[in-house]
Order: sequence, then C-alpha cells, then structure tokens
Amino acid sequence: MLNKNYEPNQYYEEFISNREAILAHLSPKGLTLKFLWKNPDETIIENFSAAPFFQLYFKNDIMFLLLKFKDLKWIDIPLVFTKSTKNLFSFEEDNFPCDILLANSNTGKLFLHKTYNMPKGITKALVQAVHLQKDLTKKAAIEKINNIRSSYSASEMSRLSLGKLK
Repeated sequence: MLNKNYEPNQYYEEFISNREAILAHLSPKGLTLKFLWKNPDETIIENFSAAPFFQLYFKNDIMFLLLKFKDLKWIDIPLVFTKSTKNLFSFEEDNFPCDILLANSNTGKLFLHKTYNMPKGITKALVQAVHLQKDLTKKAAIEKINNIRSSYSASEMSRLSLGKLK
C-alpha cells in the first residue's frame, strides 16, 4: 500500500470534510484516490470492494481517470499535474499501483483501503499523459474540467476513451 497504514473501521480526522469529494495524489510510488462519501451505504461499500475497471479519457489538455466499480455508474476523476509533480514522476513498471480508500466524510470512518494495479496499457498512457500535459493555472484547469463535464457524462467519456468494457 502506498499510504500510511490506514486501517478500515478506524476514524481519521483528515477524512472529515462534510462534503463529498475525490482526492487524487500522484507520487513516484503510485496514485492514491481518497473517496470521501457522505454516509455510504452497504451497497456502495460492497461495490467498492470489487476491483474497478480503469480507463482514461483525454480532452483539451485534461486527463480523466474513469473508474467502474461493479454495479455503480462510471466515476470520472480529472487529473491535472503541476510541473513539480511531473518532474518527480517516472514509472518503469508495467502495472501502476492505485490505492483506493473509501471513507465517510461526516464521521471520518474508513470503510475500505485496497491497492489495485492499473492495466499495462492504462499505465503506459497515464505515464505519457503526465509528461505531455500542459501546465495550466488552477482557474484554467477548473474551467476546462467544467466545460468537459457539461458536455460529457462519465459514461459517455468511457465510451469515447481508451479501452472497452468487457
């Protein structure tokens, strides 16, 4: 696992935000995705327990990581990296590790912490995209993300993206 030793069923103050969010952090060791969900029910927790299907979608200098967990709808996660992150980043392995955490954003309770490896093709595309991505200001990135999301749902992005769902 990429992160400190988070233990499921424990409470962590850093997860309390009283809002839903997905926090993405890229490091030379892998990608960490923290899903902060308001009171996730058993169905959501069960769906997150299954390995996700990974895809990437590129539009207007923005990379979206698309995830499909079992019976849930596609989830799109925009990934925008700073110059300092890109300079630190090089990954030589075929399968890039992705830590996924699911926590209650109201209480800070961690329900799940699993590490999955992204498929080889997704790993290669991710590494290439990180280095090709243009440096954007936060404002410009948010504007582009909002424009893309207003035109395409995560499900539509998945149909247009790399890879096909089995």
